[in-house]
Amino acid sequence: MKLLLILINACLTTAVSAQEINWPEDTVQAQTNWVLFTDGVRAKTYAEALEPFRWLLAQAPDLTPALYIQGEKLFKGLVAGADDPAQQAEYQQQQLNLYDQRIQYFSDEAKVMNRKAYAAYQYYRDKPEKYAELLKIFEQAFQVSQQQLSSANLVAYLDVIRRYRKARGGELSDEEVLQRYDQLSQLLQQKAEPDAKEKQEMLDKLLIATITLDCVTIQEKFGDPFLQDTTQLDRAKKVIALALAYQCSDAPFFMTALRVVFQYEPSVGTAKTIAKLYEARENPQNAESYWQQAINLAEDSEEKAYLWYSLAQSYQRNNHKPQAREAARQALRQDASLSEAHKLIGDLYFSSFEECKGGKLIVQDRAVYWATYEMYQRAGRSDLMQQVEQQFPTMEQIFQEDLKKGETMQVGCWINEEVVIRPRPSSS
Repeated sequence: MKLLLILINACLTTAVSAQEINWPEDTVQAQTNWVLFTDGVRAKTYAEALEPFRWLLAQAPDLTPALYIQGEKLFKGLVAGADDPAQQAEYQQQQLNLYDQRIQYFSDEAKVMNRKAYAAYQYYRDKPEKYAELLKIFEQAFQVSQQQLSSANLVAYLDVIRRYRKARGGELSDEEVLQRYDQLSQLLQQKAEPDAKEKQEMLDKLLIATITLDCVTIQEKFGDPFLQDTTQLDRAKKVIALALAYQCSDAPFFMTALRVVFQYEPSVGTAKTIAKLYEARENPQNAESYWQQAINLAEDSEEKAYLWYSLAQSYQRNNHKPQAREAARQALRQDASLSEAHKLIGDLYFSSFEECKGGKLIVQDRAVYWATYEMYQRAGRSDLMQQVEQQFPTMEQIFQEDLKKGETMQVGCWINEEVVIRPRPSSS
């Protein structure tokens, strides 16, 4: 017997480390059941560990916090191994009761409620008849342990609200849902975990699936508060997500929020979005500025080529032809196969006839079309080449100005390029 007690005590020392143990009056029986219980959990023979655990829970509920930690493992194993749904449900309920008992005897309510909420969500999320109980558990956990709620539980909480509303109707108002969403988002941002962005996206999707919003509501509930304090990055991201989900990109807060995000977290994607919005609002100067910032942030040559081309298009739309050509050339330096950039330069040349013609020499005036032709040729646009050929001077006009087919001449104006003299096909 003495040897047995020594072995039991060794096992107890290993199992509960330096924790204080409050042995009941029947210490020997308690120690024996403890070893049977913990060995069963360790060996995953959960059915054999159940009775000694129940004895300990009834006779020594304040034995040690380890009783509840190991008990949680016990019931998880029993739940996983139960074939009978009714038996499984009973084990699930006993596990949830165990968290309440642990709080009763050892406090630490915030930590334990976080664990209870997580377990309840795993067990009850697909059981509509349990949604009211599940929501109550999460509300209690939120009240006592906001800061300690895991990011997974923050997302789960809003999902519970969504499921409850779907099953029970409008017992939770839109205002209440919005308030809780805002609180959960702020808590998530405070955690600053690596997956915070993904978790926030999940919260945004859950909100959209829970209530019906419109741009006016988003403006009132999120946009206006954000505009009063534009230093909050998390709020900026939130209003952007909602605005995009509900197509509110014209709302006053949207551009401001994008600029705040870009200020704190500059990225190519955000700069592109801002540039496009400024173009839509006919603010070319700001649009071009953000296209340039996007270019500076880009690292991939193919992406840089696209951005330079986008800037060239912006210049083209605003009739800044020399700048447009230079941007298109920069695009080609990044990606020589970008035929659209050659076409854009060709379009610039084609549209310059009126502004560049001197009105005295026909061939000199029409030389812009030879420059246009060469750009369309580089772009591989035979259809446009055929069209622009009809604008070439005739062979007679070339001869009258003492020029010859195949010679070169300089195109003036802003184009300032050397071109090959070509007569109109039908006149050569």
